[in-house]
Amino acid sequence: MEIQQYAIRRQELCRPYMIRFLYPQILEKYKDVENKQLLWEHIKMEIRSKTISYSKSKRCELRKREVAIQNELEELDFKICNSANMVLDSQILDKYESAKTELKKLYDLRENEAIFRSKTKWIEQGEKPTKYFF
Repeated sequence: MEIQQYAIRRQELCRPYMIRFLYPQILEKYKDVENKQLLWEHIKMEIRSKTISYSKSKRCELRKREVAIQNELEELDFKICNSANMVLDSQILDKYESAKTELKKLYDLRENEAIFRSKTKWIEQGEKPTKYFF
């Protein structure tokens, strides 16, 4: 799967899927709850559990893809280094470069996710004083 397609699918999941499919199901599941605050907490809990499971499955897919690309790079590197004749097939070199590019995109995506998580953590927890400032 292309990295950009993954990012687009991830963005599409957030609003339309949650609103069109999950929200009515959640309301049906908790139709007996009369307290609006409790209903809201249940809705948040259900959405959170769905997004966590979705994130785990996507993370697993990306890890598998990363391992596959790394294995492909190792095989291609072995072919390039151990070629009997000094003439290299251009297809092998092109595959090697495209695999490197895709692996770099995966690493860039991982980097952006780490930056996003750190910003989220900072927003949620705020800035904490350390011993250095006391």
